[in-house]
Amino acid sequence: MTTALNHKPTFDPSNVNDFGPAKIEHRTAGCELQQLGTYIMTFEESGFSDPWTVQYEETIYVIEGQARLVIINGKHKDTLTGDADELLVLPKGTTVQYSATPGTRLLLSISPVHWRDEVA
Repeated sequence: MTTALNHKPTFDPSNVNDFGPAKIEHRTAGCELQQLGTYIMTFEESGFSDPWTVQYEETIYVIEGQARLVIINGKHKDTLTGDADELLVLPKGTTVQYSATPGTRLLLSISPVHWRDEVA
C-alpha cells in the first residue's frame, strides 16, 4: 500500500505557459498525482487558441466569465458555450479551439495527466 502525500498546491509562476490568448497554469505539477492533472486557464485577451486534439479526457469548469469552445469535426464546426458555474466535457480525441471573453477563468481537469508518456 502506498502512502499518499497530501498537498495544497499554490501558484507557482514556473508552471504557467502561454496558450494563445490565455495563460495556463499546471496547478498540480509536482503533486505526484498518477492520473489527474488540474490546470487554471485565464484569458487575458480575445481570440482563439490553435486547434488542439485532446489526448485525454477533459472537464472544464467555468469559474467566472464565459468560455467559447469551437469543436472541429472534419469540415464541420460547432460552438460550445459555458457560463460561470457550468461544466463542459471534452472526450478524448476531440479537436477544439479554446476561446473566452477577457477575464474568464477556467478550471481544467485532465486524465491521464501523463498522456505524453502514453503517446510516445
